[in-house]
Amino acid sequence: MNAALDIDKPGKTKRSKRTTDMTTGSPAKLLFYFAMPLFIGNILQQFYNLADTSLAGHLLGDTALAQIGATAALYSLITNVAFGLNNGFALFVSRNFGADNKIEMKRSVCWAVLLSAISTILLTTSFLVFRRPLLTLLQVPADTMDGALSYLTVILAGIPLTMAYNLESSLLRSIGNSVTPLIFLVFSSVLNVILDYLFMGPFSMGVRGAAIATVTSQGISAILGLFCILRGYPELRFGKQDMKVSIHFVFEMFWTGLSMALMSAIYNIGSVILQGSINALGNVYIAAQVGGRRLAEFFYTPGIALGTSAATFASQNYGAHKNSRIKKGIFAAITMYGVWWVLAMICTFTIARSILVLITGSSDNTVISNGLMYLRISIPMIPPMAVLVIVRNALQGMCHSVAPLLCSALEMIGKIIFAVFLVPVYGYVAVCVCEPVTWVVCFLFIMVAALIFRADFRDPDKL
Repeated sequence: MNAALDIDKPGKTKRSKRTTDMTTGSPAKLLFYFAMPLFIGNILQQFYNLADTSLAGHLLGDTALAQIGATAALYSLITNVAFGLNNGFALFVSRNFGADNKIEMKRSVCWAVLLSAISTILLTTSFLVFRRPLLTLLQVPADTMDGALSYLTVILAGIPLTMAYNLESSLLRSIGNSVTPLIFLVFSSVLNVILDYLFMGPFSMGVRGAAIATVTSQGISAILGLFCILRGYPELRFGKQDMKVSIHFVFEMFWTGLSMALMSAIYNIGSVILQGSINALGNVYIAAQVGGRRLAEFFYTPGIALGTSAATFASQNYGAHKNSRIKKGIFAAITMYGVWWVLAMICTFTIARSILVLITGSSDNTVISNGLMYLRISIPMIPPMAVLVIVRNALQGMCHSVAPLLCSALEMIGKIIFAVFLVPVYGYVAVCVCEPVTWVVCFLFIMVAALIFRADFRDPDKL
């Protein structure tokens, strides 16, 4: 961690003590310590998701579980778009932090906030207006529709809180602080589980109560995050004068955020369409997918942490013109994911069935067996997905947004092909095979892209 730097030099940034300069020191060590709070936070988030699913299943039954599960892909789309937009905006902050450019950094923070606010208005309005048609498009069963719509309406109304929480976390991570967002996530998750139990249990609010619990906990965390930034991080504060930038600056920042959001959205649109084909199979398979997917996402958590870390690491070093460090960071991140994959494999082939029973609260063997099949096909294929996620995020941090975006488009096309042509014929087996196949295809694509941009992994003065 860095103490405050000498601020007598023109343009130098007055840095808080809780920031991390990733342009010096061991890439492996820096990535490990930066990624660990993200990893713990993502694990905690998955535990919350598991607890949320388990509470819904145990307190409200399989129908409520299906109502929440039927909206899972759409909810994931919303949160990932918010995450992508704000991470993209924050890459500008990270790049200028690495370059130690105080003026441009404050301008970047200012416009990250403004563009995030505009995006929030557009997202909230459009999703609320089209929420029922979207659920119809997802082929949500008639006996599940009312509960799913009730749950989704509350979640959509809370998009401003989701965006605010994500932006604050992204800004803190951009200056190398991944610990403070973890603290807020711990608070939010614990509060969420408590409210889940109260609203779905004693207060008998059904699935709507689960949604209210989520929105409330995120809102409180967003307020605490704002207070923390205003009090403790002068480098993230800005004034009216920081709004004065060129139209090129605004367009470039917007495109970076949009490309990362589209990268998530395109991927999730494929997931939404695939979810529609799962919904058409009936509530038993929806419940199986909820259980299997929840546990699989737990095993995918290093990808989120290491991908975000790779983007921040690449962005800071790219801004500091230390490009050769980026390749070392990528190799270190892939190695870390490999260690986790071994543990995931052991769990999948030993105790996964018992965990699925606990997650779903279901005694239906069809639900458990299909959830287990999903895991035993997906988890062995994590290695190509790990390389894909880490390299794709690193390229984003290096200002290469088109190749990662095209890669996500390939994933979407793959999921659409499976949803439209294969799931109706082969059933849930095709659902299980879908993602591993698309991972391999996209892995090959992103490696070709990395080879094309290989010159950018060398320092400018050595070209």
